[in-house]
Amino acid sequence: MNLTTPVLSALTILSLRNPKEAAQQIIAAGFRRDILWSFLVLISIANAVLVWVSNVLTGPTPEQIEQMPIVMPNFVFSPLFAFIILAGALVIMVHVLHWIGSAIGGQGSLENMLSVLVWLQCMRLIAQVVLLILLLAAPPLASIFGLTVSVLSIWILVHFVNEAAELGSVFKTVGVLLTAMVGIILGLSFILTITGLANMGIDGHV
Repeated sequence: MNLTTPVLSALTILSLRNPKEAAQQIIAAGFRRDILWSFLVLISIANAVLVWVSNVLTGPTPEQIEQMPIVMPNFVFSPLFAFIILAGALVIMVHVLHWIGSAIGGQGSLENMLSVLVWLQCMRLIAQVVLLILLLAAPPLASIFGLTVSVLSIWILVHFVNEAAELGSVFKTVGVLLTAMVGIILGLSFILTITGLANMGIDGHV
């Protein structure tokens, strides 16, 4: 698959119209694992920068941070922290979905799962840019757009995971996703612990 603008645009439209076929094309591209991990790092960096820009433009402000019941250190709002959380969550999600899918009979490879989830994050990055613009220019439209993106993301995710894990059933895939939520939450809790955020105290006067 040539990563040209026309090809990526066509794949984006196909992902919205027919996510099953889009996933098949992404998997058929056959990118090597090292390239896919590089894509994951790059998309996580881009997402982290976007989160930081969003915080700068839309808040929270220093005054709002001071009023929070939980004492939040400044590094929480840094691009580096956002990158750690976003990349960590994506890595955990890839492995958990692959492991659970394999445990119930799925024949898909880790590369398959990695490729479709990285592409989904690319699409979400584009959607987040549009959402940020709408938040600044037309807040009412931003709410509608955000809800639409959330619904479409779930629909696409189900079909992507179904194809990547080769489960052959969207109902099995929904079960895998629900089960994976527990593993992802536990994994993120571990990341928060090793970064020190989980040990940050809550204001004792609250």
